[in-house]
Amino acid sequence: MVLFDSPILRLSYTPATDILIADLSNSYHFHAMEVQEALTMILNHVRHYDVKRLLMNSRNRVMVIDEMAYALLMTDFMKALLLTRLQKLARINTGIDSRESLVQYFDTQLVTTFTLKTFSCIETALEWLAAEV
Repeated sequence: MVLFDSPILRLSYTPATDILIADLSNSYHFHAMEVQEALTMILNHVRHYDVKRLLMNSRNRVMVIDEMAYALLMTDFMKALLLTRLQKLARINTGIDSRESLVQYFDTQLVTTFTLKTFSCIETALEWLAAEV
């Protein structure tokens, strides 16, 4: 079921599998305030629905934001996710080295309460998310 839909973000939730899909993949130029709003919307829905599995897809997203500001926003988002009951976070590889390096840092240095994994296709990510923890 679609929980939220805008030109920036589409949130779909499947209660049977407890998977929230955050689709940020539209070819839309994303500015800092919009990044913040989208991440806040995702976090609010993770909390409200007590989501255990999250898929984030932003592979086609064009960021109009400097790397340092993006890193700070994403760090705050990941820290906030640590305070939820999230168990698995799957993401689709963006192919952008700076963003992928940041995710590697999160996986090795920051994420402690859930499993973070990057995939090249949505189908494989969904299979992994649906598998038992």
